Amino acid sequence: QHGAPHWETFPKGIRWGHAKGGDPRTVSPAQITESTLEITQSSKDVDTARSTVLELRRTVQSLEIDLDSLRNQKAGLEGNLLEVENRYGLQLEQLGGLVGRAEAELVQARAELQRQADEYQALLNVKDKLEAEIATYRQLLEGGEEFRCAEAAGSHG
Repeated sequence: QHGAPHWETFPKGIRWGHAKGGDPRTVSPAQITESTLEITQSSKDVDTARSTVLELRRTVQSLEIDLDSLRNQKAGLEGNLLEVENRYGLQLEQLGGLVGRAEAELVQARAELQRQADEYQALLNVKDKLEAEIATYRQLLEGGEEFRCAEAAGSHG
């Protein structure tokens, strides 16, 4: 029995003949042809499945390479983004400082302008008072001259 074939490995047509008590040596040519066709088809199916598996493995490997590439690209872009955010954050801080100084200078300039406007107004007020005093003195002087002229005319006459 050592060299006896294991009947479960044979195609079902041959096994059927043996299971019914038939002699495997008396299997009909139609059964052999049918079994050969089954074996051929099974072999083709296995080859197709192997090809499909190989193709799928290649596709998976290709996709894994693409995924690794995309992960590396993402990491690079995230690094660039962080660098840009830091650089522009620093520039934004510097610009904020410049704006703050410019605003302080503007406040100071407005205060200086207001001080000068107040001083100018005070000087205008002094000028107006001085002009009023000068006008008063002129009137007094002119009035005094008329008085002197009248006095001089009265003493001669």
